[in-house]
Amino acid sequence: MRFSPANVGSFLASAVTAQAAAAVAGLLLVRWMPVEDYALYTIAVTVIGAITLLTRGGVRLGLAALLAKAWPDREAAAEAVDAAMRVRLLVSALTMPPILALAWFLLDRAGASGLLIPAVLAILFAIWLADTYGAVIDQVLYFDRKAPRVQALDSGIAWARLALIGGLRLAGAVSMLAALATSLFQSAARIPAMRHWVSQALDGQRRRAPAELVGTVQKVALRQIPVDLFVALQTQATIFYLTQNGGGIELATYGALARIAQLLAPFNAVILAYFVPHFAKVTEGVAKRVLGYVLIGAVPGIGLFAIALAAPQALLFFIGPAYAGQTWPLLVCAGMVAVVSAIEVAVSLISHRGWNRWGWVRIVFGLAWIGVAPGFIPVHTAAGAYLFYCGFSIGTVIALMLELRSAHLAGEIRPARAAPSGV
Repeated sequence: MRFSPANVGSFLASAVTAQAAAAVAGLLLVRWMPVEDYALYTIAVTVIGAITLLTRGGVRLGLAALLAKAWPDREAAAEAVDAAMRVRLLVSALTMPPILALAWFLLDRAGASGLLIPAVLAILFAIWLADTYGAVIDQVLYFDRKAPRVQALDSGIAWARLALIGGLRLAGAVSMLAALATSLFQSAARIPAMRHWVSQALDGQRRRAPAELVGTVQKVALRQIPVDLFVALQTQATIFYLTQNGGGIELATYGALARIAQLLAPFNAVILAYFVPHFAKVTEGVAKRVLGYVLIGAVPGIGLFAIALAAPQALLFFIGPAYAGQTWPLLVCAGMVAVVSAIEVAVSLISHRGWNRWGWVRIVFGLAWIGVAPGFIPVHTAAGAYLFYCGFSIGTVIALMLELRSAHLAGEIRPARAAPSGV
């Protein structure tokens, strides 16, 4: 993959545009929704994240690993795409029922009405369906040097969604269900162009993957499910504690402050689109390369934390007067973002190499954390919820170090070559 400042700059410009629209949309929804409605919307948004992670995450890793080996062989790439789609349906059959059941439980605990809950679940299912046919396959376009095109599409859709939200406001129809419907639009609008572009990138090839290729993706995806399940559990456990013991304002604040953190999303998009493919075939100096990317990934979060420390009201202004007194939760949120975003860079790089042998370490540590942390962290508050969430990163760091060690012992990576010395 071509990796140049011009390409990164083009992609980043589109990513910033898309995320600016998403951030504005999110901030407007915070301002325009009553606190009680936004608390329920926060639950729905976290469930969407769980759906995306559990049904897409491991499949995406498996497809990336196959494309790294197959590209630019279009026939082999078409087989890899078929394998990924088939495995995603299998993974979804395993994970969607418990996800939707959990969504019902959390919404009920938060006070949602009996009629509202089935409507929310129907929209969540539709979002999954749209995402199944409009995402994952975009990995092909990243390997085909079409990342700016993908981001331009996402940017246009994000601005269209913002326009829809503005129209809802003018019509006096802003509600939780309407906001979720705009998220459905965002997923579904991607499908036609994405499928057309992927078909072009594969030269129209449509091949059925052999069983062994499906098995390769399935092995990676199923091995990733416990890890992704636990990552989803981190957020859901946080929401559970807030719905159990916190008030609506705490849950709404937790979701509202996340809108501010969304401003950093363009940088994560650059990492996924450029750093991951560039890193995919690196075999020497891997640890040094990962550390360098982590330091780059930490910069935006550190900047956000500095602003939250120096001028918190400047950030709180964006989410409206209902949250004007949430200075301490804002500072904790910004600190959490700085730490977690840096670590997630390393997670993206390492997991997309198919290295997930030590994911169980995160699970063991995390389960212990879920049981122990509420004893000394006020998890019923927004600030405490962010501290609780950040604590899971300790297990992630341990697992990542073990992954690098295992890859080194397996001969998949080697120490960096020493520069030749002059005579």
